Amino acid sequence: MKVTNIRVLITIIVIGLLAGMIGIVLTELLHVVQQLAFGSGNSTTHTSFKILVETSTPLHRLLVVLLCGVLTGLGWVLLHRYGSGITDIKKVIQNNAISMPIGTMILHPILQIITVALGSPLGREVAPREMSVALTTGWIKWTHWDMALDNNTKRVLLACAAGAGLAAVYNAPLSSTIFILETLLLSWSMHHIIAALLSCSIATFVVRMGLGDTLQYPLSSVSFTDYLIIWAALMGLCIGISVHYFNKSFSKLSILPRTSWYMIPVAIVSFGIIGIMSIYFPEILGNGKPGVYLAFTTSLDWSYAVGLFATKWGALLLATIAGAYGGRISPSMMLGSLLAFIGGVIWNSILPLYTLPLEVCTVVGAATFLGCAQKMHLTAIIFLLELSRFSPSYFFPICICMGTSMIIVELCNKKSL
Repeated sequence: MKVTNIRVLITIIVIGLLAGMIGIVLTELLHVVQQLAFGSGNSTTHTSFKILVETSTPLHRLLVVLLCGVLTGLGWVLLHRYGSGITDIKKVIQNNAISMPIGTMILHPILQIITVALGSPLGREVAPREMSVALTTGWIKWTHWDMALDNNTKRVLLACAAGAGLAAVYNAPLSSTIFILETLLLSWSMHHIIAALLSCSIATFVVRMGLGDTLQYPLSSVSFTDYLIIWAALMGLCIGISVHYFNKSFSKLSILPRTSWYMIPVAIVSFGIIGIMSIYFPEILGNGKPGVYLAFTTSLDWSYAVGLFATKWGALLLATIAGAYGGRISPSMMLGSLLAFIGGVIWNSILPLYTLPLEVCTVVGAATFLGCAQKMHLTAIIFLLELSRFSPSYFFPICICMGTSMIIVELCNKKSL
């Protein structure tokens, strides 16, 4: 692929513009539904989802999550039965001969956003990626440029669309660029880097023009000592084991055929259980940002962190059984930050003379769990610092924690524990 080709360059620009506009629309949709469902019913004012779920009554949360279960079951059964097929974007990128039905792949992401807004514990980041790829596919066909583009060029453009969608929803252009190269293309050629940088930068610029330069986790940097490096190396071992069993727990799930009408009562029961858990742990609702914020600001104690970790994991399994779709980026960050918080508390209890800053521990854990669970190791390291705008000095503990965690994950996978 050559980015100097005028058709390719124009398509890259269009991809960035489309992804940015998709990011704006889906973000606004998410906020409107959240305000209507958990707020006072006034969709014109914006209150953070964390405050909305924590201040709503337990019964209110339960009823909204039950509604989410009805919508999950009915919505995706209808899409699977009467839609043109839900296509995995990674398969489309690897084999662009696979058709991507635009209509279905627009409704599918919208349904994801609505269910996440209603309390589904899965992430929202897959929706803009899927819609960006779907509209890019339509753009290429509509302009008839697909006849002039080779398969490798199409693959790169679709990967850029997926990455630009991620950049748009998280305001993170650099980590999204690395995501394209590390996880989608598995290539670091100069032309691929240029295409990824341009598409992600344009998407981020469009979103900032529409929504402002939103900082996901506005946290102040905290100094740390070399003892944190020792803790990070040890914590990586614990995170590696947790990631192995986290991924294994999803692979062992038995799910009914997506077209079965029985999925509707299964979804209602599953989300009913999630709603009951949210009575005691409201932060399990949504993509995980409320839980991440709790951990990053250390606004919880160790016992609540343990309960939140267990219920979020369980909620993710239940949502998957229910047939819900969504991402696992923010959920993985939440689990990692909570696990690291617990690990930091244990260290400080055993070694009070070598106290660690728990805020830093949680960021290290979030990046490591995300990188290992989603197989986006380099992306996760940059991603956490882009979201929080912490000092680059935090690369050191994150890198050592990621390294030891990767070793454990590989060993566990080989031994099939």
